[in-house]
Amino acid sequence: MSSLLDRVAMVYQQFLVQLVDLCRRVAIWVVIGLLIVTGLLLVYTVNNLTLDTNPLNLLDPDLPFRHLDQEFVSAFPELDNLIVVVIDQGTTDGVRDAVRQLAADLKGQPALFSSVYDPAQGDFFDTYGLLYLNTDELWNLDERLSKWEPFLGTLVHDPSLRGLFSMLTLALDEQPNADEQVLLGKVFNLLSESIEAQIAGTPNSSSWKEAMLDDVTKHGDPKRGFLLTKPRLDYSTMEGAGEPMEFIRQQSKGLEETFKVRVRMTGSIPIETEERETLSQGASLAAMMSISMVCIILFLGLRSVRLVGAMLATLIVGLIWTGAFAVFAIGSLNFISAAAPVLFIGLGIDFGIQFGMRYREAFDRLGAHDVALRQAAGGVGGALTLSAIAAALSFFSFLPTAYRGFAELGLIAGGGMFLALFANLTFFPALLTVLPIPRSQSQKSRDQSEKEVRTQVPFVLRYRRPILFLMAPITLAAVAALPLLRFDFNPLHLRDPTTEGVSTFQELLEDPDTSPYVIQVVAQNLAEANELAARLKQLDVVDRALTLSKFVPDDQEEKLTIIDDMALVLDPVLTPVDPLPPPNHAEEVQVVQDFKQQLVDQATPIWGQDFVASVETLATSLDRFGTSSGWAPDALQELRTRLIGNFPTWLDRLRKLMNASPVTLESLPQQLKDHYIAKDGRARIEIFPVFNGNDNEKLRQFTQGVQQIAPRAIGSPVGIVEGGQAIIDACLQATTVAILASTVLLFIVFRRPGEVLLVLLPLVMTMVLTVAASLLLDVPLNLANVVALPLVLGLGIAFGIYLVLRKREGFSMAQVLHSSTSKAVLFSALTTMASFGALGFSRHQGMASLGMLLALTLSLALLCALVVLPALIGELEARGWWKDT
Repeated sequence: MSSLLDRVAMVYQQFLVQLVDLCRRVAIWVVIGLLIVTGLLLVYTVNNLTLDTNPLNLLDPDLPFRHLDQEFVSAFPELDNLIVVVIDQGTTDGVRDAVRQLAADLKGQPALFSSVYDPAQGDFFDTYGLLYLNTDELWNLDERLSKWEPFLGTLVHDPSLRGLFSMLTLALDEQPNADEQVLLGKVFNLLSESIEAQIAGTPNSSSWKEAMLDDVTKHGDPKRGFLLTKPRLDYSTMEGAGEPMEFIRQQSKGLEETFKVRVRMTGSIPIETEERETLSQGASLAAMMSISMVCIILFLGLRSVRLVGAMLATLIVGLIWTGAFAVFAIGSLNFISAAAPVLFIGLGIDFGIQFGMRYREAFDRLGAHDVALRQAAGGVGGALTLSAIAAALSFFSFLPTAYRGFAELGLIAGGGMFLALFANLTFFPALLTVLPIPRSQSQKSRDQSEKEVRTQVPFVLRYRRPILFLMAPITLAAVAALPLLRFDFNPLHLRDPTTEGVSTFQELLEDPDTSPYVIQVVAQNLAEANELAARLKQLDVVDRALTLSKFVPDDQEEKLTIIDDMALVLDPVLTPVDPLPPPNHAEEVQVVQDFKQQLVDQATPIWGQDFVASVETLATSLDRFGTSSGWAPDALQELRTRLIGNFPTWLDRLRKLMNASPVTLESLPQQLKDHYIAKDGRARIEIFPVFNGNDNEKLRQFTQGVQQIAPRAIGSPVGIVEGGQAIIDACLQATTVAILASTVLLFIVFRRPGEVLLVLLPLVMTMVLTVAASLLLDVPLNLANVVALPLVLGLGIAFGIYLVLRKREGFSMAQVLHSSTSKAVLFSALTTMASFGALGFSRHQGMASLGMLLALTLSLALLCALVVLPALIGELEARGWWKDT
């Protein structure tokens, strides 16, 4: 068996030598022919390669949670792939009006949006909102409105600055008691805020009317409005939802100006769109930096512009071939497989460096181009082939995993290894023949250099024992730290926190009432959903569990009685009779100045300290307004708008609240019912976490706690946790398969267990030390930097192969370290490190972490390949335990 393998290896080596020599003899035709083929393949790739930007396609659709997600989407399609529009930083009225205006605008664009949903259900809660208060809150509101009844009557009769400040003057004349001072103090503070906002040129943050109807409804945040809109997506484009999002942005500009609010977008669609933009910007910067750094390093290492140019040209040709292979094999790239060019560059340039430096070494020594090419092919061709096969096995190990993103990446990158090998054994030598390089030094200089090499003992060999004694405990400690390895499965942690979508999402996470981390459960009917919701609510990790039944208020009979009593008292007040004509400018100025003077003159000892502070603040604000504006008509008009605003609309709302009637499941808004009851009668349960923020462990506890009672739960927390676990399992499975497959391959080729272990040593040590270093530097593995894993497998095993095979040629370890092989390993790692290290400057946290981890990993790979491995082999040589074949 051994002699058969030796004969096969010899025949293959002769084949490689003949192949390279053939390409040399017909070099011009090889270059022209392959360039024509490459051009045709480039056209084919550009015209047929598509980008699949749907993140769901990264995972196997047969995973259990993916099946559950598909079932949920089929039952409630309007809740999938949403843009969440958040409107805030304005008054309650401004936010409400902006939400309604934007909803109307979006509904008028059915070509861009298939559904638009207002969770606050404004029209419905404008009528039935009081029923969602508890009875104590309703009695408090009744008492508050009763106290404000005469003042409201004044303002209804005269909805102007004259009416407002006449009302407040009347309130002060009545000498308010302690409770009334609290309420009136709130109004004064809100008026002060509005006046100061006008002086500063900023929008109102609140309205005095909010103090009068404080907590009028418990449904949603009165100062933050939401719209859930489902855009029509086009996943064949990079933007996906570019046109719908651009429409929202354009409409938002008018809303922000008109209603003095802030409009932002978040949710899966905007965050993914921003991520693509950030990735594109980061990739462009990284590409420019990496290309520049790679060229500099290659030139420093090879000292030949032509050799570097031939090497880079070969790399580009192989990259185009790999792109065409991706189109042929798959047809599209996803976010993960889009990293295939990065992996190809890392290993493809390694093949070129190994062949190019071996050729340069032989050419400088012999001066004969044809002989140098044959020696390079015979010397390094087998190592390149073995490295290509080992790297391909590492990539192909991801094919059977559930992580389709990695599986497709593995197929493309694995096939690319063989294309890179072929390009470096055909196009590269042909190009070197067409564009020959000069010898780098004279015969005398080469003889002197070789003499110096023979007399020098490399540092690594001279201090091999201290190196081994130092690395042994470090490696053992790193092995002990392996169980502490963290995997950050949350994709939110990879994204740029300064983008609108991510920052808004993070803000919503801080409030359990608005947390996007909601789990969904679908029950067979509403009765089953109510029973299951009651059980889920008992969990410590659950804040609340909502079903459609939760929108039917309790104690409606008692609440309606209270509302009827309020309506009986307020109805005459809310119905204006003979309203006063609008005042002229002078009248409004006079009434405001009189009120300001009353604030200064009428303070009494019975007023509380807080109320006095509110009075003084309002007096100061009015004085500042008069000084800054000069009581100009335009300024007074703006003040009227800020303080009175849409008072008639507010009155209409108050009247509608007084006309509530019993609420039943049947009387709930149809759109609300559609969001909780599917067409086939199945009912949705919406489960909110008790925790705030973005803690991975709490997210896992929340998900697992809910799953114990509702195993078929789904939603973003389930997708994050289950998807993360699927990726972890895929990485562990693929890594195990890759190492086992590479080990078998190495045993077949080397047939010596000791040499196999030596080849694997740099790989295993690099992986172990990387884990330890990532723990020390707090750089956990995540969904982005895990792409470094196959590159580590490929380069780690390649470095070991190059060094051990060169050693088997009969050289001492000192000679190997002084040869082109060790230099090629060094410059291969440096160029790859430069190429990927540039990613660390990206604003995208995932890409930055990938760059950091790759720079760290390649540094450790260099340490293991050029320090630890030679030190170990040198010790084996010194003890007489190494035997060359």
